[in-house]
Amino acid sequence: MKKIKLNTQKEVDAFVGTDITGDLVIQGADIDDLSPLSTLTSVGGDLKILFNPSLANFDGLSNLTSVGGNLSIHRNPTLTNLAGLSNLTSVNGNLWIRNNASLTDLDGLSNLTSVGGSLSIVYNSVLTDLKGLGKLTSVNDDLFIQHNTTLTNLDGLSKITSVSGVLSIMDNSTLTNLEGLSNITSVDGALSIMDNSALINLNGLSNLTSVGGALGIENNPTLTNLDGLSKITSVGGELSVSYNKSLTNLNGLSNIASVGGNLCIDNNSLTNLDGLSHLTGDKN
Repeated sequence: MKKIKLNTQKEVDAFVGTDITGDLVIQGADIDDLSPLSTLTSVGGDLKILFNPSLANFDGLSNLTSVGGNLSIHRNPTLTNLAGLSNLTSVNGNLWIRNNASLTDLDGLSNLTSVGGSLSIVYNSVLTDLKGLGKLTSVNDDLFIQHNTTLTNLDGLSKITSVSGVLSIMDNSTLTNLEGLSNITSVDGALSIMDNSALINLNGLSNLTSVGGALGIENNPTLTNLDGLSKITSVGGELSVSYNKSLTNLNGLSNIASVGGNLCIDNNSLTNLDGLSHLTGDKN
């Protein structure tokens, strides 16, 4: 498949076409206007929009409805919104939204219903919520929400019912709860909740019944209980609950009967292991 690269505004201005069967790469220091791409309706391969220091919006992509491969939105420091993607309904590959320092919301993805691969929202320092993903029902691989320092909630993920790969919620320093994950019933890979300094509870995971890989709850200093994990009955890999300095009990783990890997419990305020009463085997 042919790859089209648009590296200057002049090349963007000269674009003609409605469908691209291969990849489209938009990357250029002077690119600040995508309106010449307004005739584009589909990209059959990957769409990469990355390293564009002058690009503030995607308004010229308003007729794009599908991406057959991966969609990468990466290191666009002046990008404030994704409004130009408002007609996009599907990404058959991965959706990666990473290192966009001025991106405040994902509202432009409000018609996106499916991601065929992984969803990665990482290092977007002024992103406050995920509400723009409100119609997304499935993620068929990993789900990474990491290093978004002003993200306060995960409400935009409320229609997702399962994660086929890893679910990682890591280093989101203003995230206080996981309520947006309340409809997830299974995680086929590992589940990692780590380094979220304002996270108080895990109640948003109250419908989760199984974790196919490892389960790690680590270094969440304001986490006081694990009650949101009370429906989990088995962990396929290692179970690690460590360095959560305000955690006083493990009662939320009381229905776990089996762990497929090592068991590691190391929390300064924990006085007993009563929450592991249904777990068979050595608890030392």
